[in-house]
Amino acid sequence: MLAAKTELKNAEKVKQYLLKHHLLHPEYLLVKEFGFLYFPLVKKIKIPGAEVIDARFSFPAKQKPVTVEQLLTAKLTKEELEHLPKSQEVVGTILILEIPEFLQKKEKVIAQAYLQSHKNITTVVRKDKMHQGTYRLRKVKVLAGINTKETIHLESGVKIKLDLEKTYFSARLAHERLRLAQQVKPKEEILVMFSGAGPYVLVLSKHTDAKKIVGIEINPLAHRYAVDNVVLNNCKNSTVHLGDVYKVIPTLSGKFDRIVMPLPKTGEEYLPLALTKARAGSIIHLYGFLQTTEVQQHRQKIKALALKAKHPVRILRTVECGSFSPGTSRFCFDLKVLK
Repeated sequence: MLAAKTELKNAEKVKQYLLKHHLLHPEYLLVKEFGFLYFPLVKKIKIPGAEVIDARFSFPAKQKPVTVEQLLTAKLTKEELEHLPKSQEVVGTILILEIPEFLQKKEKVIAQAYLQSHKNITTVVRKDKMHQGTYRLRKVKVLAGINTKETIHLESGVKIKLDLEKTYFSARLAHERLRLAQQVKPKEEILVMFSGAGPYVLVLSKHTDAKKIVGIEINPLAHRYAVDNVVLNNCKNSTVHLGDVYKVIPTLSGKFDRIVMPLPKTGEEYLPLALTKARAGSIIHLYGFLQTTEVQQHRQKIKALALKAKHPVRILRTVECGSFSPGTSRFCFDLKVLK
């Protein structure tokens, strides 16, 4: 096999050259021997800092990742394999397993396969109960791996420490959080209602030049994580408050250029309150779980609520940002306050 032979002192430079020009053989590992490194090549070409030779030894093959399907071939029927979802939600090092009800009798076997095939996963859980209650919390059951429900999730360059049972969090909203960040202008003052463990606060702090970001969360357990996360990510322009938004918002001084309302089930009920902290030209991001056929009616409801609060709004855009259940999606209404 063709190989690039180089001294150790030139190894990194040669490696970067090979990567840049797509010359490394994808199926084999390099070899270190007698003070030299040998990089397996896909073709013969002159390489700065290395001698191209025809190696007389074998290169070790890279271990190909084992798929979930391969691990379960002997344990599930063909029909059962076909009903395995193509993707699963991963929060930090925890995979949240969602499988059809008829497969639950084999959930531990399936969980073990996911654990074995995903090297960055240390725990597999399944949802035991749906999100419920004032804090929108869910129960999960550990099926495989380390017995923990706490993790640090990496998203868009920030670290989000959380416990799956103590705070509401969806990793699938990562793109949506970046979408909001991309709209923020320098020196904006931003209010995040229902801020949870701080994902919106953290991403907005990391990816914008906002002057000030304020989060409010009623769940004391989630708030504790938010406080830690602000410190963990060195978010010097961010503060988080514990309490009911109806009680905290009146205590905040001034108004905000942007208000984020990531409470999708009853968020519109808080719109009149949010408008008291908006100035003319402010942007509000209001979320809702809706069927497609309900969107237009919900748009009219939002406008009516704003008009009644004497702060009319224009809906700039309606963005579908994820599925909630069959037939129902999460929508974000980007509103501009007119006065």
